[in-house]
Amino acid sequence: MTPTSLTQATNLLAQSKRPLLIAHPRPDGDTVGSALALRLALAPLGKAPVLACVHPLPASLAWLPGADAFVQDVAEDAPVDLVIAVDLSDLSRAGGVYKDTWRGHKPLLVIDHHETNNAFGDVNLVEPEAVATAVPMLALIRALGVPVAGAIATCLLAGVLTDTRGLRTDNTTATTLALVAELVAAGGDYAAVVQKTLDAVPYQQMRGWGVALYGLQLEGDLAWTAFPLAEKTQLGIADHDDLDLGNLLSRVAEANVVASFLEMRDGTVKISFRCRPGYNVATLAKALGGGGHRQAAGCSTPGPLDAAVARVLPLVRDLLRAQSASM
Repeated sequence: MTPTSLTQATNLLAQSKRPLLIAHPRPDGDTVGSALALRLALAPLGKAPVLACVHPLPASLAWLPGADAFVQDVAEDAPVDLVIAVDLSDLSRAGGVYKDTWRGHKPLLVIDHHETNNAFGDVNLVEPEAVATAVPMLALIRALGVPVAGAIATCLLAGVLTDTRGLRTDNTTATTLALVAELVAAGGDYAAVVQKTLDAVPYQQMRGWGVALYGLQLEGDLAWTAFPLAEKTQLGIADHDDLDLGNLLSRVAEANVVASFLEMRDGTVKISFRCRPGYNVATLAKALGGGGHRQAAGCSTPGPLDAAVARVLPLVRDLLRAQSASM
């Protein structure tokens, strides 16, 4: 993110009356919190922003201020004059909310922090070194001249705290802690984000964890699990719910890299990768058509489940050997 791109972003917003803010599928605290913060900031400026996410918000995020404004799609002829992709590493992550006919007709602003982001917008506020998209979003809200307080601060806190797993990732620095302190001092509800989002695991998800952990395997410093569609169907787990398996498996003490394979109803398999500091799973995820961060990334691959596991695990083993040898 550069001063020029920040100025360009504020100019786009100044010219817009009805911007569309898109959060990515399987929404997490950063895409939802950042989008909600911007919506709250634009309202007093006389804007009428629309919020969209192809999947419903989980209960752990639906309590955030203004979350009930989300819709799951917008019409191709909707009267929006600016599209804002929030926490999307590429346009496919819009989940169909973005319409191909808009390209070249509606300006596209990208606000993100994924290192695999390919700068697909007309204006790109992309800060790969940031712990969350909430960080460049905070800079944008300040540039708009809107006070960061109360509900806005709470939504930004949700972004920072969820993407750092409660300030536990290795990119959590003194600057990150100072930012959290600043948001709390501005009225951000730290306790609510921790209790209602980080520490709130639905019963169904807990049951799913039981299935995943029963199938957990460890091979040296690689751990993985495969979650069959039949088990998802029996538990009533929707395809948009990834059960947060990546973060769950990242706690395996012996593993430097973990992978979860979740079979989907369309015949594909969703894969989540996590790794210890010093390793990088973003490159593998991107090679498989996905993306993410160095320590947390993911992708989708053709099934069936057993074939996907057999195809991808050797690639993970190769990654582990290569990166371990370079340390």
